[in-house]
Amino acid sequence: MDEFKEGKNYKLSIIHQDHNGRGIAKFNRYPIFIPYTLPGELIEVKITKAKKNYAEGLPEKLITVSKNRVKIPCDYFYICGGCDIMHQKYEDGLHMKKRNLLELLYKFGKINIKLVKINDVVSSDDIYNYRNKVTFHVKDNKIGFYKYKTNDLINMNKCLIVNDVFNKILKVIKKNLKNSGITQITMRCGEYTNEIMVILKTDKDIDEKFYNSILKIDENIKSIYQLKNDKYKLLCGQKYIHDNLLDKKFQISPDSFFQINTKQAEKMFSRVLKYIDENDTNILDLYCGIGVISIIVSNNKRNIIGVDIVSNAIKDANTNKKINKVKNVEFINQDVSNVLPIIKKAKKNLNVIILDPPRTGIDKNSIKIINDLLPKKLIYISCNPVTLSRDLRELSLNYDIKEITPFDMFPLTHHVESVCLLIRK
Repeated sequence: MDEFKEGKNYKLSIIHQDHNGRGIAKFNRYPIFIPYTLPGELIEVKITKAKKNYAEGLPEKLITVSKNRVKIPCDYFYICGGCDIMHQKYEDGLHMKKRNLLELLYKFGKINIKLVKINDVVSSDDIYNYRNKVTFHVKDNKIGFYKYKTNDLINMNKCLIVNDVFNKILKVIKKNLKNSGITQITMRCGEYTNEIMVILKTDKDIDEKFYNSILKIDENIKSIYQLKNDKYKLLCGQKYIHDNLLDKKFQISPDSFFQINTKQAEKMFSRVLKYIDENDTNILDLYCGIGVISIIVSNNKRNIIGVDIVSNAIKDANTNKKINKVKNVEFINQDVSNVLPIIKKAKKNLNVIILDPPRTGIDKNSIKIINDLLPKKLIYISCNPVTLSRDLRELSLNYDIKEITPFDMFPLTHHVESVCLLIRK
């Protein structure tokens, strides 16, 4: 559009929010995506990108303010790429997440949402200090996150959504950062055990005084690691930390995947348990990670196979099996796409397949084999509504989508996690 230029300012009305939480305006049917804005607002916008079919901009001035806008408690909100809907009332953000989920299910899944029970988003008990893991980047003696859509590092003193002990550790590390060679700092914490792990990424040797200064911050700091050349070296303390989920105990290694909002994860896994009945005796848990779901749903009557491609995750899964004295669970270190053909060939009589894939979703060949195996029930956990919608479209050839429950796993961000129950037709 010749009349629409990058670098120019325009007054635009926000009419909608996209699934990334950005406001959407229209200019002669031409969509403009503007972060930090809400439907009903009139904004003066500076255009930062103008393409043939769309544009992007940044708000310069609020002319009309939405009733759903709230005061922002964070000094870094407009430059940090993390909490993209902190400016929005929490309840309104939940409505937005459900609305966008419905739109994506229809757009990419061609799903008749009138025929599926889609519940409201399950809210989080905590919207601040909920993250049990964080990774800060380090550059030029600055520690923080990258500025929105750039490689510019924001020098931060505090993050409002992480465990508050992490902020105390951050301050101490900042004082001792010079000449350390540290490029990244990862911190993990057990929600119920309070055990803390600190991982320092650097190619240089770390002075004992440096990590001792971290140990003194809090008695719950149990492990300090160095990450060098993709290998973890324990500098002091214990090898692992632990946390609980639904009365089960789990060991967490430096590189383990563990849900970052523990209390919300308990709600989500309780929903998975609700979908499994006493007749579901043969269960396949795909993308099982450190074995959380397999162990939570296990009992003496069920035979469960958990599969994951990450070898360290399977090592932790087997340890967690011992910690919780679980029987009838077997963990396999393999790519899901390699295991499914073997299971198909063995003609395993499966009642349930539980799927918790990465953001990329399930590969096409695995979906094809699942459609051949035809267990009576699928439980699909997804952190990406786009790939979820795409996969449900293929699975719905043989399955009825009975219920979808979204969970607000990542408050103050646009992200949403969903649990879906599918029953064989």
